[in-house]
Amino acid sequence: MSNRYGWPIPCSAPRSPDPVQPLLSASGLASAPRYPMSIMVYFPDRGRDRVPDAYWALRQHKQPVAIIGAGVAGLTAARLLSPRIPTVLYDAAASVGGRLATRRCDGHAFDHGAQFFKPRHPRFAAEVRRLVDQGVVAPWIARFAEFRGGTIASRRQWTSESAHYVGIGGMGALAASWATGLDLRLSRRVTGLRSALDGTWLTLDSDGEQGPFGLVILALPAPGAHALLPADCPLRSVTARARMKSCYALMLGLDGDLDLGFDAALVKDAPLSWISVTGSRPGHQGPSGIVALAANAWADANRDRPPADIQAALLAALSDLCERPFHASVTTLHHWPSANSDPVRADGPQIDPDHRIALCGDWLRQGRVEAAFLSGAQIADTIIAAMVTKG
Repeated sequence: MSNRYGWPIPCSAPRSPDPVQPLLSASGLASAPRYPMSIMVYFPDRGRDRVPDAYWALRQHKQPVAIIGAGVAGLTAARLLSPRIPTVLYDAAASVGGRLATRRCDGHAFDHGAQFFKPRHPRFAAEVRRLVDQGVVAPWIARFAEFRGGTIASRRQWTSESAHYVGIGGMGALAASWATGLDLRLSRRVTGLRSALDGTWLTLDSDGEQGPFGLVILALPAPGAHALLPADCPLRSVTARARMKSCYALMLGLDGDLDLGFDAALVKDAPLSWISVTGSRPGHQGPSGIVALAANAWADANRDRPPADIQAALLAALSDLCERPFHASVTTLHHWPSANSDPVRADGPQIDPDHRIALCGDWLRQGRVEAAFLSGAQIADTIIAAMVTKG
């Protein structure tokens, strides 16, 4: 059974009153590229000249998909879509990865965003095994400590049994591996979206309009996505619910070896929340150093202070915890305005077919690398499933 535009409708499925949520007769998280014929997507009928044309264009490979944001979610969606649909990936930064980032400065390398990841979902676990086999990631066998009340309350050794994975030579190397072969448009800031009958157009700060696209996926933190969504787009109710938390990353480059008695530390009840010794990470090259991350609450409360004050305060907090001064040859600070959030936990893939816009990102699930991967995979699965027709 299908509607008048040819979209298959499960016979038992009612029409959805929510224009954001398609009806799925099976999960969009299938791990295999083949989709059972029972996985069909139905979008509410809101006009012959708007909804069907966009999705028929995708189905017939006539219009590409644009993904804005080349973090983990955007890279994952692009990797799954690009073999089936022409896909263009935009990012305002000069490199891919988002918070999967490595900063290099005067011979030092700092993973100053995501510190590690652990596979929990079977689909992500399979991807991690592939990355291990290819020599892209490895377990971080670290001496782990937990600070409470300014002192070390517990210690343990991380092992490969319940592994904490990192990119070999930096987390940025993992992002670069995922980006291989994709159509990337870096250093391109998208400042607006315009929906038209022929598709959705992007406005770029340097290149004017580009398009039309059959679908635009916003793989951005919620505030960035919210700013681009049209005023009448129902997805704004989803992005408006997100409460993002900021973070500062203090990076110290040191000369010579460094032994703090631990390689990684979780910090409770302090301006800092995390300390990492860079030289302990697999494949690290160059002198050792420290990455110290501010607690979200502290970062939010102090975000209006001058960067020099933030840097001095975090350095003092680090020295107090480690009971020693640090004389660094390199000292730098990075602010992540949307480091993580309490998950919005929106049900199902977030797509508005009227405006040809979709959302993905870890903020929809939980602030982890795995959550970003699964969110990007889910939105790609949904688009691919919508292109499946009964033979």
